[in-house]
This record gives sequence, C-alpha cells and structure tokens, in this order.
Amino acid sequence: MAKEVQAVTEETGLIAQAQAEYEAIRAQIAEHYQQARELRSQADKLEQSGRTDAQVMTVVNQLLDQAERLTSLADQLDDNARLEAIRQMNDLEIEASVLKEKIAYNENMLTRQQTKIKEAKEEAAAMIRRAEEEMKETARCLTVQKERLAELEG
Repeated sequence: MAKEVQAVTEETGLIAQAQAEYEAIRAQIAEHYQQARELRSQADKLEQSGRTDAQVMTVVNQLLDQAERLTSLADQLDDNARLEAIRQMNDLEIEASVLKEKIAYNENMLTRQQTKIKEAKEEAAAMIRRAEEEMKETARCLTVQKERLAELEG
C-alpha cells in the first residue's frame, strides 16, 4: 500500500496523491474487515469441530479477540483516517478551484495590460512622429526665413 501511494506521489499532483491515500485507507479498512471475517470463520470451524477442551476454547477466544481488535481498528480508520482524507481532498479541490479562478482573472488582467501597453506604445510613436514632423516644418520655416532675411539684407 505504501509503495502504491509513493508511486502516485512521484507522478501526480497533490489532489491525486490525496485520492491515492484515501483509496489506500479504504483498502486497509477492507483488509482489516476481511481478516476479522477470516478469524471469525476459523473460530466457527474450531467450535463446530466438536472439540470442547480448554486449549481449543482458548484458541477460539483468542481468534475472536483478535477479530474484534481488527474490527475496532477498521472502525477507527473508517471514522478518523478516512474522514480526514476526505476533508483533505475537499480542501485541496477547493484550493485548486480558487486558484483556477485567480489564474483566469490574472490572465484576463494581463491581456488587458498588454493591450494597454501596446496602445500606449502606438500613441507614443504617433506623438513622436508628430513632434518630428513639427520639427521638420519648423526647420523648413527657419531655413526659408533665413534665406529671405539674407535676400533682404543682401
């Protein structure tokens, strides 16, 4: 069981790991219940064998006690570990959902910001072109004015 969870841990995300741990707990619970059934079955067979000596009854009682401990352990795992694994999976799934929403929002925001920057760059380039054209026009006017002044002053 631990090797299966470790293999999943190495290859997948946290949610899949939590699901694998949950399945491992469920398998462990089922295994404990199965072992308890087998022990009870062994105890029943011994009781039905017709032997009633103290040694057989001691073995029967030991088998039943061990079966009860396994059942109790399975019940505890079912009550505590399984519920904790479910809670952890739910928490991880909620976190993933919130992150997906945040990612979608931030991707949208980034796209808008990139568009704004592109528009600002285009506007700045247009302003530079207009300023350069104005400079050329001013330089042309200045040249014309200097030529006319030179003509007038001779």
